Amino acid sequence: MATATESAQSRRIELILHQIDSLPTLPAIATRLLTLTASDDTNAREVIELVSSDQTLTAKVLSMCRKADRGVRDNAMTIDKAVVLLGFNAIRNAALSIKVFEVFDNPGTGSQNLVTNQCDDDGQAALSYHFDRERFWRHSLAVGIAAELIAAAHPHFKDLPPSEAFVCGLMHDVGKLALDYVLPKSYARVIELAEINHGKIAEYERRVMGLDHHTAGKRLSEQWLLPYWIQDCIWLHGSEYSTLPKLGHKRMIGLVSLADLIVRRSHIGYSGNFAIDKDPAEVAKELGLNPKSVSAITHQLHEELQQRSEVLGLNDQPSRELFMASIQQANQALGRLNEALERRTKIASRQAVILDAVSKFHHKATPGRSIQDAMDEVAASAAFALGKGYCAMLYQGRDIGGDQPDKNWLVSQYADDGRLLSSDYVEAPTFSPEMATLTSDMTAPMNLMGVLPWLAEHLTEAKDCRKLQLMPLNGGWGTVAVMAYSHQSLPSANQLVALNTTWGAAIAAAAQHEGSRRIGEDLATANRDLADANNALADAKDKLLHAESMAKLGEMAAGAAHEMNNPLAVISGRSQLLAMSLSPGSKEQTAAQTIVDQSQRLSDLITAMRMFADPPKPELEITDVTSLLDSVVKTVKIQLRLSEGKTPISLQLKSALTPVPMDPKQIGQAVTDLLINAMQSLPKTAVHVTAFQDLTDNRLVIQVIDDGKGMDEYTMSHAMDPFFSSKPAGRQMGMGLTRAQLFVKAHNGRLDLRSANSTGTVATVSLPLDLAL
Repeated sequence: MATATESAQSRRIELILHQIDSLPTLPAIATRLLTLTASDDTNAREVIELVSSDQTLTAKVLSMCRKADRGVRDNAMTIDKAVVLLGFNAIRNAALSIKVFEVFDNPGTGSQNLVTNQCDDDGQAALSYHFDRERFWRHSLAVGIAAELIAAAHPHFKDLPPSEAFVCGLMHDVGKLALDYVLPKSYARVIELAEINHGKIAEYERRVMGLDHHTAGKRLSEQWLLPYWIQDCIWLHGSEYSTLPKLGHKRMIGLVSLADLIVRRSHIGYSGNFAIDKDPAEVAKELGLNPKSVSAITHQLHEELQQRSEVLGLNDQPSRELFMASIQQANQALGRLNEALERRTKIASRQAVILDAVSKFHHKATPGRSIQDAMDEVAASAAFALGKGYCAMLYQGRDIGGDQPDKNWLVSQYADDGRLLSSDYVEAPTFSPEMATLTSDMTAPMNLMGVLPWLAEHLTEAKDCRKLQLMPLNGGWGTVAVMAYSHQSLPSANQLVALNTTWGAAIAAAAQHEGSRRIGEDLATANRDLADANNALADAKDKLLHAESMAKLGEMAAGAAHEMNNPLAVISGRSQLLAMSLSPGSKEQTAAQTIVDQSQRLSDLITAMRMFADPPKPELEITDVTSLLDSVVKTVKIQLRLSEGKTPISLQLKSALTPVPMDPKQIGQAVTDLLINAMQSLPKTAVHVTAFQDLTDNRLVIQVIDDGKGMDEYTMSHAMDPFFSSKPAGRQMGMGLTRAQLFVKAHNGRLDLRSANSTGTVATVSLPLDLAL
């Protein structure tokens, strides 16, 4: 059962990757500019003519020149002057930024908010998650700018050209655009999970879709024929630098990872990756870069991003008319090419047609094509060489282990002109012969109904399956695929041998390459997972050491509390008697009262130490969560003497909460401690208490949210420690968060803090809904 599930998952991934491979190609002007600007022998006239051929790009270049204030009057500006003034790299970067954005422009999906408020059937507010392309594009542009600035600050590194660094940074997350474009609903679920759990978006992409944006971006960049150094930056960025293979552009991959980290830490745009635990200075040192120079670019980043966005005009909606006009021109050019090929086919002899078909098939072959691509090209070649007619391509791969033939066959059907009509996996019956056993010398036709009759119900596009013939395609070591065709007249067997072996070899090579590529991608994913596992292991070790330290501290606290309690009772009692015997208001009486107060404070501390050493067990009872939270809010307001005009505390419930088994005193005290902490952080507007029940995870989630001064990294790392406080001398004993954590853990729950300086803090309490009474 596990093998069948893995096989189905693998096929689903391959179909997704095929959909990605079928995305619109990068406009020719962008790929041509990449080639021209990478050559030292390029003439400016070539770039000028190329830019002039695209009305949209011409307008953008002239606009860039005006906004960049190059000192040229508007009426004197031409595209010739603009290209010379801006330079090849600026032209290339602008073209790539604009053209990639145009490729993924899709009505109804672009420029959406990440989270929008909607109403359910009961009129309650609900959250809807979408891929925010505008914020994503701002993030990508910022990463490109950051990479460019860092590279420019280190001119002695010849492997970090600033212009190439910008392109790599701009394109690094293009796989996210591809996944959202292909499966928008699934990707919305990925975004929702990443937002709720504040984890790495790649983990949720693999969990929901079976592959992540690294793999999707690699496949898309291969389809677009981008330079290999851009492909590797898209594929491998975010990996541990020490685990990267020894490549000439290894430092460029690390630079993109560093720029992405800086932009995410600066909260610019949207990436979906909330893991920002690394220190940019340490990453810079690992790359051999100057940490001070890297830190300095953060001050330029926002201003440079604003200027670059204005210059490129990326905030403007792309012109749908120009985009459709470009597609129409490409279709017209393709139509003219097909007409020319048809004329040549009619004029040439049958032998010339076969040789021409073989030549064209090899000429169109691209490295790294998938099995589906190879079959599509074979079908197109058959339409050219054999004439119009129905065609179906059949392929049977191997199972996950590679030992047995897969029981599922890939069946693709094509129209008369070779266009793909449908493609799907179908399960072969047990009596069906294996495809590898089907052989033919091509001297006698092999009828479909006589050999594979069960396929008739799946070949729905065929007019009459009884007339379909089979042609096994030989890959050099046996049959690798089978073509079912409706052509009534074919060239001679001798003429077909060249076509048959060419097509069979292409599919066999694609199968081998696809297997190798999958192994490489699996190894990269395993490498990334191993690095994550190592980091998780290190975190677990730190937590274990912390737990051991806390256990020892608890033992010491219990002993100290026991030893101090009796002397403290004597001090407190004697000081009270002394204070009562002295004249009220005298210095002596005031001093005695101070001893009484401090004794009480020490007594409270001992009580807290006892609680820490031996946490009380919760006394569970069915509790009305809404009433409990309402009571806590009112109690805190009274305790802090909040009056009208001061910072308010609001209770917000997303939906009605069912009663939950818990200890209301402990959970009430935990939320009280969190509320008092939030109010003491000097919030700018208000403190919000929210609660909802996550039925998917079977948990009650309570959040205390403030927009106060927040906590730095040091304070966050020690916030749960006993007696720790970031407040100056004269503070309280610092047991509030510790006590809250103890009470929550006693309920098998979890207390998480998320905070940053000047942005406030979110404290999240997560409790199981099914505690046994």
